[in-house]
Amino acid sequence: MKNTLYIIICVMVLVGCSSTSSVPEDDKLFTGLRKTEYENYVACDHFYSTQEEVEAALATTPNGALFDSPYHRMPPYRLWIYNAFQHSRGGLGKWIRTTFGKPPVLLSAVNPALHSQVVKELLRARGYFSGYVNYDVLTSDSSRTAKVKYNVNFGDLYTIDTLTYTNFPEEAQKIIEENASKSLVKKDAPFDVTVLEAERTRISTLLRNKGFFYYQPSYATYLADTIAEPGEVSVRLHYADSLPDEVGRKWYIGHVNLEMRKQSALEQLRDTTHRRNYTIVYNGKREPMRRSVITRDMRIRPGRMYSYDAYQQTINTLTAKGLFSRVDLSFAPRDTSKTCDTLDITLNCVFDKPYDVYLEGNLVGKTTGRVGPGLNLGFVKRNAFRGGEKLTVNLKGSYEWQTGHQADGSSSKFNSYEYGADVSVEMPRLLFVNSLTRRLRRLRRAKGKHVYIRYAPPTTLIKGSFDVLNRSGFFQRHIVSGELTYKTHSRVLVHHQFSPLIIQYEYMKHMTPAFTELVNKSPYLLVAMSDQFVPKMRYSFSYQSPARLHNPIFWQVTLSEAANLLSLGYMAFGEKWTDKEKTMFKNPYAQFLKVETDYSKTWQLTEHSKLVGHVNMGVVWAYGNAISAPYSEQFYVGGANSIRAFNVRSIGPGRYHAKTSYLSYLDQTGDMKLQANLEYRPRLFGNLYGALFLDAGNVWTLRSYSDRPGAVFKPKNILKEMALGTGIGIRYDLDFFVLRLDWGIGLHLPYRNGFYNFDRFKDSQSLHFAIGYPF
Repeated sequence: MKNTLYIIICVMVLVGCSSTSSVPEDDKLFTGLRKTEYENYVACDHFYSTQEEVEAALATTPNGALFDSPYHRMPPYRLWIYNAFQHSRGGLGKWIRTTFGKPPVLLSAVNPALHSQVVKELLRARGYFSGYVNYDVLTSDSSRTAKVKYNVNFGDLYTIDTLTYTNFPEEAQKIIEENASKSLVKKDAPFDVTVLEAERTRISTLLRNKGFFYYQPSYATYLADTIAEPGEVSVRLHYADSLPDEVGRKWYIGHVNLEMRKQSALEQLRDTTHRRNYTIVYNGKREPMRRSVITRDMRIRPGRMYSYDAYQQTINTLTAKGLFSRVDLSFAPRDTSKTCDTLDITLNCVFDKPYDVYLEGNLVGKTTGRVGPGLNLGFVKRNAFRGGEKLTVNLKGSYEWQTGHQADGSSSKFNSYEYGADVSVEMPRLLFVNSLTRRLRRLRRAKGKHVYIRYAPPTTLIKGSFDVLNRSGFFQRHIVSGELTYKTHSRVLVHHQFSPLIIQYEYMKHMTPAFTELVNKSPYLLVAMSDQFVPKMRYSFSYQSPARLHNPIFWQVTLSEAANLLSLGYMAFGEKWTDKEKTMFKNPYAQFLKVETDYSKTWQLTEHSKLVGHVNMGVVWAYGNAISAPYSEQFYVGGANSIRAFNVRSIGPGRYHAKTSYLSYLDQTGDMKLQANLEYRPRLFGNLYGALFLDAGNVWTLRSYSDRPGAVFKPKNILKEMALGTGIGIRYDLDFFVLRLDWGIGLHLPYRNGFYNFDRFKDSQSLHFAIGYPF
């Protein structure tokens, strides 16, 4: 019986390794394309872009395609698995075949004749009217496999001679002519159907933004003449005949019905309030939200001409408030007369649930071997004060204990706990400056200057927090902070965040003699852990490429400063800028300038694989009243989102290495940071993705400290002082978030000589479990 089982397994493996065992007798296994040949073309940007489309249209991936390439293959192991279990009709064999196997790609399914016809039509749409495609099927008598080779002949490229707009209503014709310089179709440009369609859409958007509510792109069609001038095309965009009268005239906004529902879109409303051109409909003793909270962000307003952009912006702005589960805007003519030009609108807003309560639990694991549970209890109240405000209260706490031991084998007893609370109110307006910004925008509009339409309503955040950090046997530190922050989206892709006032007060509530002795021996720790005020201002700019781009980027720059205005005030009263120990509320205050930038770029290699590059740099310089930046403002590297071969704060600064691992969280920070990452992300199968990454980086100090030798930044040492690591990972995409597991392997330690300078391979490994992508 045992020998029989071995024989069965060997037979299945031999059958599985045959690539053509499941190919029908009257068909062949498709094994890829031969390089496509192109003829009769003139090299130019239009040709190259067309060539890319042709390559995409002809591409068919064979079994075992390398990185989804139609030209290159690797051993088709998934086809072998399919062949080995092709006759299994149930149980384990069927599950293996359907989960890990892949059926053969047959020549009949590739259908090169259909691909050739598709490319021929594509060439015509891009202006190559005489282009054609031939193909050859390459086989051999002894093989049941086949390759396909295409030959693409482009022929002459036709160009645009003229584009005219005919039969449009007089007012519409005037608008089109006034904006003729913005036309997407240019004389002598290649004839391109995609450009013509984009121009037709532009005309539709232009007219709808000028009041032509009922106009649609399909109401005008193209007529092309290729005979009048050889190699050139005369094009007309013709307004359709016999369209309804309402299509050809401008419309204006009339009365606004504002419906506020708390339960669902089908809720019957009974109470009504009338205010000028607005009717507010709701249930209850009073309006659930002040009318102005909604109407001040509406671009569709009574008396104004209809604009499609204003309609879109109104919907986007109201949705972005995060207060409504549904926002609908409908239009209806005021009457059925032939001269009616007024649209009454109904805005239906369905409120989201008013409260959120959440409880988050986690297990904390840190660089020094400390582990322990954490808990966060949160409460959110939407529309807290009937002005669209969001009130958030958080209570948090965690406890950690030391799992390692000291050098002599005794327990370190380095247990600690943290707890705290924060309260924040986020308002959908710019507090204190909202009226000023509206006045400036009205002034620019009155002068005829362009006014950018905000993508989302600006918000103001007011937040206060209190935290207690206790390190058993060392200290207890309290942190009290508050901030005022403005957030705006000037455009869809651009986000600004400005905090004119951030006040943070850090002070030691208790220190043990052991910790006092340690601090007194370290000038760095003496400054970093001292009581101090941190009065800051911060500005952040971020840019995100449009999602439609093939290789998008993300860029963020943050600039912050502390106490410079305060020091200028001291100077006005006779204090010198360089004087130390100036105080605020009887405590020294921090003074610094900090700049940090974060940049990432994604290259879409194939439909399901990408390459992501990431660079993060920052520098903080303390001066004036301080010789070192506050500990919370300094940089560190390592961990799940940094250099994954190392734990958080286990590297740097520079060549410095902490002798006592459980105190590395204190002194392995720096004033300057440089980090670079490169990650390849292919899809394995289904929603499971892999990762292959390379990470490098370190932090440095800008001043020399005797207790941290080798920490100072020196440009000539930057490469050999960069920690380097590689590794692999897996990601499971659950749509709403991503589960990530990374196995990092160290390649270079900055505090040792040589390239690969680990004593043992097991010492160079680190495992990180996280949620979300690292960058």
